[in-house]
Amino acid sequence: MSSEPVLEVAHLSKSYPAYASPRQRLAELLWGRRAPPAPALDDVSFRLDRGEILGVIGPNGAGKSTLLQLIAGTLRPTSGSVRLQGRVTALLQLGAGMNPEMTGRENIFLMGATYGIDAERIRARYDAIADFAGLGDALERPVRTYSSGMFVRLAFSVSTALDPDVLIVDEALSVGDVGFQVRCLDRLEQLIEGGASILLASHDLQLIKNYCTGAICLDRGRVVAAGEPELVTERYYYLMRSGGQLEADALTWHGDTGGARFASRRGAIEAVAIETPGGDGGEFPAGSVLTVRVSGRLFEGGIAPAVVMMLRDVRGYNLHGVLAQGDRLAVDADGNFHCRFRLPLRLADGRYSLTVRLEDRRTQQLAPVLDKHVGVCHFRVVDAASGLLGSVDLGGEVLAVGALDAD
Repeated sequence: MSSEPVLEVAHLSKSYPAYASPRQRLAELLWGRRAPPAPALDDVSFRLDRGEILGVIGPNGAGKSTLLQLIAGTLRPTSGSVRLQGRVTALLQLGAGMNPEMTGRENIFLMGATYGIDAERIRARYDAIADFAGLGDALERPVRTYSSGMFVRLAFSVSTALDPDVLIVDEALSVGDVGFQVRCLDRLEQLIEGGASILLASHDLQLIKNYCTGAICLDRGRVVAAGEPELVTERYYYLMRSGGQLEADALTWHGDTGGARFASRRGAIEAVAIETPGGDGGEFPAGSVLTVRVSGRLFEGGIAPAVVMMLRDVRGYNLHGVLAQGDRLAVDADGNFHCRFRLPLRLADGRYSLTVRLEDRRTQQLAPVLDKHVGVCHFRVVDAASGLLGSVDLGGEVLAVGALDAD
C-alpha cells in the first residue's frame, strides 16, 4: 500500500470538568464557578496510512474510546486536530447510531443515511448486508429485542458494506460467537486489500499482534508506546504488572527502536548474542543450529538465578523455550553469570526473534522476573522443506497404509 495518510491526529486533547460533588456542579450552573478540567486525552498524535491496521490498546480508562469518538466526530476535541481523507464508518458503543424502536431493516437505512449514503445505494446492497448479518426474520423486529451479539452483527455488516476509507472498531469483535468473529476478520482483510484503513481497539492482545501493522498504547490519556505490535503489547503487559509490585521486585520500562526491556535493581541481562556465524540479523537454513550466549550480573545475594530463552515468530507467539539454571548457569563470586543455548531451527521460512528473561526461580511456581529483553536477535530462516504445515517441524510423518494394523 502507498504511504498516503488517510488519518492524521495532531496534539489531540479532550478534557471534562472534574466535579468533586453535586454541589460543585450546581455552583457552576448557578454562578458559573467552573470546576477544574480533568484530561481524558492529552496531546495524542499519530498517523494512519492507507491499507494499515492500527491497534489501540491500554487499561480501562486510558482514553481509547474517547480517542475513537473524537476521530469518528461524535465528540469535539478540547484542542488539537483530526484530518481525514474519505468516508469514515465506526462501531463504537453497543447500539450506537441505531433507533431501538425501529426494525433491523429500517436501521440499515438509518445507519446508511448517517454515513451519508443515499437510500438507492443501500437498497442495492441490502441483500449482501442482510446475508452477512445472518439475522433472518429478526431483521423485521425492533432492535430493542436484540441481544448484544445481534446488535454487533447488524452494525458490523452495515459499517463494512459501505466501502469506508477508514473503519473504526471499538471492542466489537469481542461480542458474538466464534464463527461470526472469523467472518469479521475475513471481512477486515478484504477491506484492507481494497485499500481501506482500520483503527482497532481491543483488549485481545493476540488479535492486535496477529492483524495489526502497528499499534499505540494509551495510559491516562497519553500515548506511552507506539510502533510494532509485539513491542507495544509488551508495554501494556508492563503497565498491568507494575501496579502493586513490591519495591524490591519493581520493574522499570526501557524501550528503544531495537526492542523493549523490563528491568529491576536486583539483576540484569547485559548481553544476548548469536555466536553462530551470521549473527543477529542473519539468515540461517532450516534445520541448522543456533548457539546463543546470554550474560549478565546479579546485584545482590540470595537469588536463585535462572535464564529463560523463548523463540518467537513474527507475530509474537512463543514457539519454544529453554531454561538454564543450576549447573547449566555459571555464576562467579562477583555475581557475573553466563550460559549458552543450543537451538535447532526446525522451522518454516520466516522471521523470528528471541525474548530472554532473568528470574529468581525459588520454586517452579514462584519465579519473579528480574529482567526481560523482548525482541532481541532477529533472524530469518530460509529453505525450509516444501509442504511444511505450520511454523515448527516436529518431524511428524504419515504412516504407510496398513502400518497401524500391523501394530
